Amino acid sequence: MSFKPRARVAAVTGVVAAAILGTAPLASAAGGAGKEVGATVYFKTSLSAVHTDFESRRWYDEQYSEIRFKGCSVDGAADRSTHVDLQRVRSMQPDTHNIKKYVNCFKGRDSVTKGEWHGLDKGKYYFRIDRINGEEYTPHLFLFVREVVVDSTQAD
Repeated sequence: MSFKPRARVAAVTGVVAAAILGTAPLASAAGGAGKEVGATVYFKTSLSAVHTDFESRRWYDEQYSEIRFKGCSVDGAADRSTHVDLQRVRSMQPDTHNIKKYVNCFKGRDSVTKGEWHGLDKGKYYFRIDRINGEEYTPHLFLFVREVVVDSTQAD
């Protein structure tokens, strides 16, 4: 069995355990507020020492989603880029994929890269770290993002 299927099983196992126990899985993403009534921000968080195949929490969306990374860095190599894959959860089918490369957030503590996805179908979404510095398999690289914001407003 290759690394990627085991990573997906481990991620799913953590989510299932959290659902059963009613707690957040011990993951590499720090806390953050969830969506408030009438708000357009689904959540704010940070990422600490995540590898490729990291999956965010899920949110319900339609039409438009935006994922902003602020203050990115990579431990284990020079800072260059990460690929963020917005995925829509589909029952009994593979999840959909839409990947964007994030570069600007690596230029400094307050630098931001914003990925926007338009024309989304209604459904549950999450993002996944697809690559770090162009590599799909990164046990030696650790991605840090000072602030992650997921929202659904185009006006910001």
